[in-house]
Amino acid sequence: MNFSVSERGAVLRSLCFTAILVYADRGVMSSAAVSGTPRGTNGAEGGSGMQGALGCSYAEYGALTAAFMCGLLVGSPIFASAANDYSGYRLIAIGLGAYAIGEFGCATARTYGTMFAFRCLVGLGEASFVALAAPFIDDHAPVGRKTVWLAMFYACVPMGVASGIALGGGIASTLGWRWAFGLNALTAVPAAAYFGLAPVTSSFRGGIEDGANENDVVTARHTFGSKSRELATDLRELFSRDVYVCTVLAYAAYTAVIGVYAVWGPKAGYAIFKDYLHTSTRADMILGGVTVVSGIAGTLLGGWYVDAHGSSMTTALRTSAIAALAGFMFLEIAFACKSFVAFIAMLMMGQTFAFALQAPVNVVILRSVSPRLRPLACSMTTVVIHVLGDVPTPPVFGHVLEMNGDPTPERWRDVCAAFTLLFIAAASGMHSASLLAARAVDRSRIAGADDADETTTEVVTADDSHVHDRLL
Repeated sequence: MNFSVSERGAVLRSLCFTAILVYADRGVMSSAAVSGTPRGTNGAEGGSGMQGALGCSYAEYGALTAAFMCGLLVGSPIFASAANDYSGYRLIAIGLGAYAIGEFGCATARTYGTMFAFRCLVGLGEASFVALAAPFIDDHAPVGRKTVWLAMFYACVPMGVASGIALGGGIASTLGWRWAFGLNALTAVPAAAYFGLAPVTSSFRGGIEDGANENDVVTARHTFGSKSRELATDLRELFSRDVYVCTVLAYAAYTAVIGVYAVWGPKAGYAIFKDYLHTSTRADMILGGVTVVSGIAGTLLGGWYVDAHGSSMTTALRTSAIAALAGFMFLEIAFACKSFVAFIAMLMMGQTFAFALQAPVNVVILRSVSPRLRPLACSMTTVVIHVLGDVPTPPVFGHVLEMNGDPTPERWRDVCAAFTLLFIAAASGMHSASLLAARAVDRSRIAGADDADETTTEVVTADDSHVHDRLL
């Protein structure tokens, strides 16, 4: 489908808004005011917040924050496979509908098991969005600005997390923690309606053709068995790409650290500098603000730098490796600071470098595979980085934190600094991937209909000949 300049901007704005909405849920879950304290902590028999209401320990709450992964794991390959036959906008609408129901369920859950189940449903709804948003943007962004457009999109991730932290901090202290989820559910309803009613049929190269009837396409092309075989074939092809595999594994190490900060960051800051912050709400607001500023600045800076230097996979990966290493150094210094002002300054610098690799890494993920496999690549990337990254680390962090009883401020410092070491593994992996990328083919740079007025080139090597007829 051909888009005018204004229509392309509308696509980007709608997807950016949805990213803020989806990731606000992560911020709500990590809000110190929403999470509260376990029962019996420091003499408080009933605890507070969600931990007090549901009877969660630190480790159990860490598992609860990772429960969305169960739904994401199931939904990601399903939505990615369906994207070859159905409109991406319609699939996102379905996902946001499930997301809204899950958020409402979180607002009303009375037991730990019920809350866990609704957290899984939230992840199932999120799966459609993570599979389809980035390929759509990559198709319709102007040539020469694709990394910047992806950076604008990924800048909405920290913005969403921070807005959720601020929402949780502001709402939980007045109306109660359940209202934070309820308001998020209400916001998701019109977003789902927008994607369901928007006059868009074709989402990206490799999807259904403009004007095609979706039901006719599905009936003509696939049965359940053939779709399963096609998915298995696509997965084998996807994981045979060494640049993709190496990049995703490094990205998982990076995500393991980001997951710890997202879940435990506000509580860590509050525990370490309680005398300065005074209340959990103040901790949410200040640390959420730091995340917004550093997240937006870092993500846009990384996208701009890569586009300005040719937007190649090698440049993107080298930029990511340097950003991960610099982020590690500044964050380690932050947790050694005794002054709150110095802590905030180093934390902001560290997070800025950390977020600088978001757009470059996702550019590599999109370009290391053929256009038809991009939704599946995005989906499986999300699955891998969560399964190996931010799903195991929050509960492990919580377990390590409370091994010797109620955690002290120094204990918070030491455990945060220890988990930040994983950034070194991320930087090493990105560097290794850059060496592989120097000999690899940028497979997705095929001129599409939306770029007909602009010039792009592609070199297809012999090992790509068996898939060349499917690239368009």
